[in-house]
Formats: sequence, structure tokens, C-alpha cells
Amino acid sequence: MRRWLIPLAAALMLASAQPVLAAQVKPGVVRTIADTDNPSCHNPEGIAASPDGLLYAAGLSGNICVYTRTGDRVRVIPVAAGHALLGELYVAGQIYVADNNGDFSGARIDRVDAASGAVTILPATFANTNAFAMDRRGRLFVSDSFTGAVYVVNTATGAAVLWKQAEALRSHGFPGFGANGLAFDAAGRFLYVANTGDDTIFRIAVNANGSAGDLFVFADGAAINAQLGTTHALDGADGIAFDTEGNLWVCANQANEIQVLSPSAQLTARFSGNGANALDFPASPVFYGQALYIANLAFATAPRGGRISVLGTSVEGAPLVPGRDNGKDD
Repeated sequence: MRRWLIPLAAALMLASAQPVLAAQVKPGVVRTIADTDNPSCHNPEGIAASPDGLLYAAGLSGNICVYTRTGDRVRVIPVAAGHALLGELYVAGQIYVADNNGDFSGARIDRVDAASGAVTILPATFANTNAFAMDRRGRLFVSDSFTGAVYVVNTATGAAVLWKQAEALRSHGFPGFGANGLAFDAAGRFLYVANTGDDTIFRIAVNANGSAGDLFVFADGAAINAQLGTTHALDGADGIAFDTEGNLWVCANQANEIQVLSPSAQLTARFSGNGANALDFPASPVFYGQALYIANLAFATAPRGGRISVLGTSVEGAPLVPGRDNGKDD
């Protein structure tokens, strides 16, 4: 009989876990999975996910806090005490982190080894590093919000080269962050860029040789409001992420919503949560399967507060790197 005990116990544990997971990830429902109002993990701005489902949240604590998908904190990785850590990208066991001085007087990029926690500061400096994307060539892209620019960074040497800069990518509104969230479409033909202060999503054509082409307005919050008779469309457009059907999921930090744009730039859905599950300055999203995990910066209460949320979706997230499977890029 003993040989049946282990399989039976495993089956019972799996069965008992299902209601918990189901309660936390339901399509269209926003749920808080972790309260980050503590000295080690407060005010998370960036979030990344590893292929095994661990979540890495970076923020104003200067640390990266590691969570399970049910919100249990399993580790704290010290990165830069007193600094403001913003966007992140997890690639092949390495976490790229936007590292800004505490007073935002300068910025850099850190590479953190997810296993050991070792931190490498890349040599290039910027005005304000904010968000990352990687193209099918394996090139790392980073937005500089204060200068309205996107750079390509050599991950081996840390050298940075200006890829695209435009007045349209500067902020002309509130908050004073221009070029922010980055995401490539599935074919890698366009890089999408959120301008936070201007409530706008742009897309930049990628030429055949990898250089930057023309810049176009993909979606404008003011135009959407005028068309639909709504308010706060793309208000504070921050982090962005594509799903496998080509929809763009946008953290609208001033609206405290996740907003969804169709491939034709139609605003098709808005999610905010309620009560203890309400979004609070959502800054960065990351998909894991049919779940969108969200870092809530809780900027109004800094330097305290914040939360990690999950929003169930009916479609899976697209690979972060065009042409790669999210679960097999490690």
C-alpha cells in the first residue's frame, strides 16, 4: 500500500491548490497578490517573469523582490540602495534593470544574475532609463524618458548607441516622462513606444538593416476620448505588453487602469479592480500564460505602499522577444 501514498498525496495537494489558483486568476478580474508596503520591497515599478513563473519586482526600495505567482515573497536581491529601480527585462537568466539615482539626476542599466544576485553596472549613462525590449537580433533597447530617446545597448560591452530620438517622444504634459514602455510586434517590424506625459502610443518602423525608420502615432488618448465620449484614455500610458492576438495591454498609471488596444488601435477594454484589489499607479505589466502581472508603483504614497496585482486574461501573452517562445528562452 505504501507505494500508493505518495501519488495519492501529490494528487490531493494538486487538487487543493486548484481552487486557490482559480480564485486568483479569473479572466477580467484584477486581484492583489502581494502587499509591498514594507522597507524591502515598497513602491514596485518594474516587473519581470522567469520561464519557471517567478516574478521579479524592482522599485524605489533599490531592491528586486522575488515572488511566486501566488504572491509569496521568496527572496530579496539588493541592487542599489537609495536608487529608483524602474523597468526590467528577464532574458536567459539575466535581469536588466533601469537604475536611476534617487533624485533622478542620472541613470544607468544594471544586469543582475537571477541565480546568484550578482550585480553588474553597464558603463553607458543616461538621463533616465525606464523600460526595455529586445529584438529578434538579440539587441537590447532602452527608453530614456527625459530626452525622448530610444537606445540600443550592446549586452556584451554595455555600450549604447542612439537608435531614435524625436520631439514627439518627449513629455509635453504630466507626468514629465516621455518615451517609456517598449514592445515589439510579433513580426518585429515595429517598436511600440508609450509616451507617458502625452497619453500617446507611437510605433517606430524597423528597417531591414535594423535601423530606425519613420515614427507614427498608433493611438492618442485625447483622440480616443473625443471619439468615444470617454475620459482618461491612455492617461499616463506607461508599461506595455502584447498578447498573441496582437492586442496591446497598456498600464495607464494616471487612470489607475489596464487598458487594451486592438491591432487597429481601438480601445476595447478597461480594468481597474475594486477596494483592496484596485490598481494603484500601475506601471509595468508582464504576461505569464493567461495572466497579466502588474507592478503598482503607488506613487502618491511613496516612499511606502505599492502592490503586485494579477489580471486574468482570455488570451496568452506574446513572446517578449519576437520569434522566441517565452517559456523556452532561458
